[in-house]
Amino acid sequence: MIKNRWLTGFGLLLALLLLMALAACGGQPPADEVEQPTEEPAVEEPVDEEPVDEEPVDEEPEAEAATVTYWHTMSDAEVEALDQVIAMFQEAHPNITVETTRFAYDDFKSALLTGLAGDEGPDTARLDIIWVPEFAELGALVALDEAMPNFQSIADNTFPGPLATNFWQGSYYGLPQDTNTQVLLWNGEVFGEAGVEAPPATLEEMQQVACDLSEGEEQYGYALGGTYFWAPAPVFYSMGGQVVDEAITTADGYINGPDSVAAFEMLAEMYEQGCISPNLLGGGIGTSDGHATGLYAMITDGPWMVDIYANDYPDFDVQFAPVPAGPGGSTSSVVGGQDVVLFEGAENQEAALAWIEFLMSEEAQVTMAQSGVIPTLRTVRESADLPDYFGVFLEQLETAQARVPHPAWGDMDTAINNAFQRMLAGEQTAQEALDQAAEEINALLQ
Repeated sequence: MIKNRWLTGFGLLLALLLLMALAACGGQPPADEVEQPTEEPAVEEPVDEEPVDEEPVDEEPEAEAATVTYWHTMSDAEVEALDQVIAMFQEAHPNITVETTRFAYDDFKSALLTGLAGDEGPDTARLDIIWVPEFAELGALVALDEAMPNFQSIADNTFPGPLATNFWQGSYYGLPQDTNTQVLLWNGEVFGEAGVEAPPATLEEMQQVACDLSEGEEQYGYALGGTYFWAPAPVFYSMGGQVVDEAITTADGYINGPDSVAAFEMLAEMYEQGCISPNLLGGGIGTSDGHATGLYAMITDGPWMVDIYANDYPDFDVQFAPVPAGPGGSTSSVVGGQDVVLFEGAENQEAALAWIEFLMSEEAQVTMAQSGVIPTLRTVRESADLPDYFGVFLEQLETAQARVPHPAWGDMDTAINNAFQRMLAGEQTAQEALDQAAEEINALLQ
């Protein structure tokens, strides 16, 4: 390294001596021949710059395609309305396809259990309200109040009775997709011929009118469809009856309490006096046929009767009224209908929740109402698009009550049904029969 530095210094010295010699010999050209530098600064050649990559604009990622399966037991008219609802949903959610499967009601529960056992069940389904606690107890359902961000806002807008059918062990496992209840149906022609101008407003009046309009086997003032709990439930609840306590821990003092006993005593007395048709024990003329033909002056039933009468008795003008009020001054009835649920095995849970949310929208509820099912949203109650006869049912739903939301409800129903039959047969008083029912129901609650 030292040698190289020395050679470089010697070379520079030699070049400098040579230049000095040339200057002494006149070797430098005249000044006017020397090219002088211009005053303008030298123009720099443009440097080719690499193009700068612009930051890409963030675009919304395209939603992935998803399929939601939905099982139900809808009627032909409901299926037509459902197709419209699906079309509206898929227009708003083009990435989601809804695939439906329809079952006969009697085959539906077994199909669900079989499908779930084989990991081939649906993502969503419309279940009978009394089945929701059963499937929740099996661990098959997702708690919607935990999985759905806007669950509470939807729930707050539904009728309390239908909503209650989804509650089990501290969570809501569904939402009330559609509902129904029973009201009083009275035959205006029979009433008019007897000089009775209006339906009874109280249960006391109802018992009196039913007996006044009864004429042996020629005519009965009132008829029930059976002894299973659904049939006497409107009278039972209006009288103030309850099956169990609010926490669903005991039947003592409830199914056999004073109000419950009074409801069944009234019905048993009406039956004994011939004011209720014996068809409730089986046989005879069904309630719809008997009511339309004047055999039964009054029955309690649901909104589906409009279509039944329109098809079978087009000249019959059915009349509706709220269930007569009990001693406490309040009318009540029983809640029916279907709930929409989400199954634990759903592959596309987010898409399934979007479908459930749409089924609970006003748009979907009003569309389905055209097929005769009653909406569960309070905000559509005054909609001009609802059938006129829905009014009395929507009014009744404000106080209608759910049957006990418990997996063992079917067996509880059997206990009450058997108790009612023992009363009608004169085997036990209402108090005795319901005391026995309370013991049976308590055993189911253990």
